[in-house]
Amino acid sequence: MFARVSEFLGLKAGKSTPEDELALATAALLVQVSKADGDFSAAERATLLKALTDRFGIDAWSAGEILTRAEAREAEATSLYEFTRTLARELDQDERQEIVRLLWQVALADDSLDNFEANALAKIAGLLGVTPEDRVRIKHEVMGK
Repeated sequence: MFARVSEFLGLKAGKSTPEDELALATAALLVQVSKADGDFSAAERATLLKALTDRFGIDAWSAGEILTRAEAREAEATSLYEFTRTLARELDQDERQEIVRLLWQVALADDSLDNFEANALAKIAGLLGVTPEDRVRIKHEVMGK
């Protein structure tokens, strides 16, 4: 039965599309930033799910499935590189900056920015090829400054 459910969800090896991989990599990075302070708050989770639905044009159920897979992949990952490599390879600079915008939205969702979250976000932005100046500009835009 699990095989049929997995097949339906497109989880079998070789069944994922490039868009699935982009969504999964994005979600894993969002999870990484959310959990960097040791607290994946309800506000961060809700913002993360909304970011996935808006960015990838998927429904809430699909976003939840991607989040579940991303949490598992993020927990098993030995580095951020496997996720950032996918995004850096497939996205142009504007799209990578949009990922950084999503990261800021999630990090700031609980009205608290922990140093661990800020450092994780800075590292991810650097691996995506987003300059420190652009990262800070995007932060201020998200904060409404």
